[in-house]
Amino acid sequence: MTSPPAILTVEDAFLVGLQLKRDVESLGYEVLGPAATAEAALALLDHPNLAFAILDINLGEGNSIPVATALQDRGIPFVFITGYRSVDVAGFEHTEVIRKPASAEQILSAITKSISLPPSPKID
Repeated sequence: MTSPPAILTVEDAFLVGLQLKRDVESLGYEVLGPAATAEAALALLDHPNLAFAILDINLGEGNSIPVATALQDRGIPFVFITGYRSVDVAGFEHTEVIRKPASAEQILSAITKSISLPPSPKID
């Protein structure tokens, strides 16, 4: 049996990160994170099943742009997620931005637009 695709989540707000993790897991994906800093997220990029990432743009200490750059360099698709009405994502203008609070349906839509692997059925 193969492992499900892994989704990296980068979110510095603990409760928001926990909900994001639950939402992604409920869709049948493995979750890496939530990473609260760019450094923590960068340390997870070598995971063999990493297929997609959800990046909060503004983190408590800095932002997730270094992670976005590393993902782009590796050809791994990602979306930004933010609670701000307007954001500066210079160099990533064509990257989808999801507004918080995001529903599981919005997250699933973003993932399935970017990767062709279906989620594994979750067995309780």
